[in-house]
Amino acid sequence: MTMPANRPDHLPDPAHARSISTQSIEFVAILAVKSLADAKSRLTGWDDDHRRNLVIAMLADTIAAIHAAGCARVLVISPDPVVLAEAAACGASGLLEPTGPGRPGTPADGLNQAMADAMAAARRRRPGVRRLVLVQADLPAATGDQIRAALTAASSHRQAFVADRRGTGTALLVRDADLTTQTRFGADSAALHRLDGLAELDPGHSLWAGLRNDVDTIEDLTAAIGLGVGERTAQAVGSRSAGARITRTTQSSPTAGRRDHRCVMIDG
Repeated sequence: MTMPANRPDHLPDPAHARSISTQSIEFVAILAVKSLADAKSRLTGWDDDHRRNLVIAMLADTIAAIHAAGCARVLVISPDPVVLAEAAACGASGLLEPTGPGRPGTPADGLNQAMADAMAAARRRRPGVRRLVLVQADLPAATGDQIRAALTAASSHRQAFVADRRGTGTALLVRDADLTTQTRFGADSAALHRLDGLAELDPGHSLWAGLRNDVDTIEDLTAAIGLGVGERTAQAVGSRSAGARITRTTQSSPTAGRRDHRCVMIDG
């Protein structure tokens, strides 16, 4: 079922119609990650070990960019204990995703169910949370400035999203924490989110190139490298390709040469 654009949960909220600070509003960012055995199967030419290392590296760089945006509280949901251990090492909280009978059968349905589970957990753990930020976990070229700008642009909307670089997927979705309608991540999610009445941020796709660049294929990874990736991703790619030179300035990267020490666990 689709929701018309004039539904109250999609109309601009006057209470949000102001420039926001991610430090002053209670945000929780949520990332969902598959089991490492299944993740990024479209990265052709990468053996299992290097592919898994890349998934972990991109997660770490994405969390660092979220922290650099001033959103200190991050929750990662995954069925994989290795992923959750890495999330904890990066200052995020973890939520073990259930598996087995009764879970959705398709990857898209599984992702949306994981997001729903994580949003419910965030509301339980942080009763004062105002906004939830659903972020793809494979954004190695995203920066804190880009994420902060997107959150500010979303401040006048109860729900808003940033499309991916192709304009078909969803890289980031921000919503009021009290909303419980299902998300539409998966194939053609941008069109589905538009149909549901969510506001599209920067519909001309002229801003936030790194934030839009999720990585599923070699082409996506090459594009991200061209923009400049975080330190962990650069190391993962370099470990596979000896002599690879992938650099990023400290100004543009929250992870270049340093680890962000402002990490806060959402469940204290």
